[in-house]
Amino acid sequence: MAELSIIIPSFNRAARLRACLEALARQSQPGRDFEVIVVVDGSTDGTMAMLADFAAPFALRPIWQANAGQAAARNRGIAEAAGRYCLFLDDDIIAAPNLVAEHLGLQRCGEAVVGVGQLALALPDDADEFSLVFADAWREHYAGLDAGAVTPSWEDCYSGNLSAPREQLLACGGFATQLARGEDIELGYRLWKAGCRIAYLPNATGRQDERKGFRELSRDQENSGAADLALYRQDPDMLSEALGSFCAGGWRKYLLCRLLLAARLPPRALAWCARLIRNAGRRRSWYGLVRKLCYWRGVQRSVGDKRLWRQLTAGTPVLLFHAVGESAEHAGTYLMPAHRFASRLRWIKRLGYRPLRLDEFLECRRQRRFPAARSVVVTFDDGYADNFTRAWPLLRQHGTPATIFLVTRHVGGTNEWDKAGELAGRPLMDWAQVREMAAQGIAFGAHSRSHAALTRIDPAVANAEIDGSRSDLEQALGMPVESFAYPYGLHDPDVQDMVARAGYAAGVTVDAGLNCLATPALALHRAEIRGTDSILRLCLALWLGNADAILGRKHT
Repeated sequence: MAELSIIIPSFNRAARLRACLEALARQSQPGRDFEVIVVVDGSTDGTMAMLADFAAPFALRPIWQANAGQAAARNRGIAEAAGRYCLFLDDDIIAAPNLVAEHLGLQRCGEAVVGVGQLALALPDDADEFSLVFADAWREHYAGLDAGAVTPSWEDCYSGNLSAPREQLLACGGFATQLARGEDIELGYRLWKAGCRIAYLPNATGRQDERKGFRELSRDQENSGAADLALYRQDPDMLSEALGSFCAGGWRKYLLCRLLLAARLPPRALAWCARLIRNAGRRRSWYGLVRKLCYWRGVQRSVGDKRLWRQLTAGTPVLLFHAVGESAEHAGTYLMPAHRFASRLRWIKRLGYRPLRLDEFLECRRQRRFPAARSVVVTFDDGYADNFTRAWPLLRQHGTPATIFLVTRHVGGTNEWDKAGELAGRPLMDWAQVREMAAQGIAFGAHSRSHAALTRIDPAVANAEIDGSRSDLEQALGMPVESFAYPYGLHDPDVQDMVARAGYAAGVTVDAGLNCLATPALALHRAEIRGTDSILRLCLALWLGNADAILGRKHT
């Protein structure tokens, strides 16, 4: 009896299906080890006759079904399968010679595992530029999986090249038939939740003969957006990376996407604009933007709820302040006089922003819940004594929560790391002040023990700075500390790994930009608000997460 059942749904693709079966006939795995079940979903192009004449070195079982759809066709295949394991292929997939062997070898490991094979796109010679951009994005995704830069997840469970134990497929009810699209991703999620491991098989390659042009691909992107939104509404844990990343890619793309979506221009008109761009690189970038807009057009058409739409397309700015001086003190890069700070807090409210604590934003991320549109997080670095004496009264007056990052071995001392800067020697809060503020709702995070440049020192010393500052804070406050601010904003993957191993849930940078649910938790963006910044620069930081890139850096 066959150990593996290959299930192929097909509708009016007799020629492509034949090519798919011919590739399966050339597999390195002996044909006695697998069967092929073709569920013919109401085809009228002679598919059944072709299957009757096909000479296969494996057991070939055609099953007729009257136009029930792909999900139902795959479920029919699962019900009819004789093998312990099921492998799903699309009827336009040309399997590499070892595809079946790779999947079967994985499934024989003895654990419940979902095998994700690689899908390569083969485009015709006359493919349009939009199709080429689509294929590039597809290749980049699998290149990330190949390199180990991307961890395989339920979002990679495309039924064009996917295997799983039949017992687990039956236990979870198979493919959802009520979804218009994304039923394979939804199944992958349920299998993962049921305890199945997701494993990527880089050598189980299937080549898809992609003949779609702009019209079909743009419609597919719109349908993907609608499907991702439907899955998220079904279960927030099924938030896709695409749905949680509207503001990713910089302020220009973010602003342009918002404007074009508001204008509701049809995708064909946006694609036509590419003809006006002579530079090939910029033209490809524009097509990439059109691809993203098609996805969000699908979300926009199906969202219905304006409040949710605003949440989906809003990013959360995290503002960074340092010292708050007396009103008579001269404003500087890191020093904002108290009257100016009060003015900034008034403007934040005047513009309709709702301040959150950083831990509230992190909780939204954990729950896959979008913060309210126009949310903002206020943070301070270093923990100067004036944060207690001047900033805190103003924060309370305006009902603004905040998170302060402390240099733990200098608490109660002075700024000794900024030897020649404007804040050199400035007094820092003591532990009594820190505890009083914490008891009144101000949150605290770690900023290392000595404000060391973590990317420029010995890794063992850097690790002690990161881990030790968390221990210092937790011991002093008697509560968990989950956020870390990189001194001088310096961070790299090694430092981020240290932060994660130390038990922090998030790391904040000084890299400008807005934050969305897909922003890496260990590299959250912050917009630095300088003492000399105008109200316009504050507005740009709130709206786009970046004022310097738009107005240029203002030197003092």
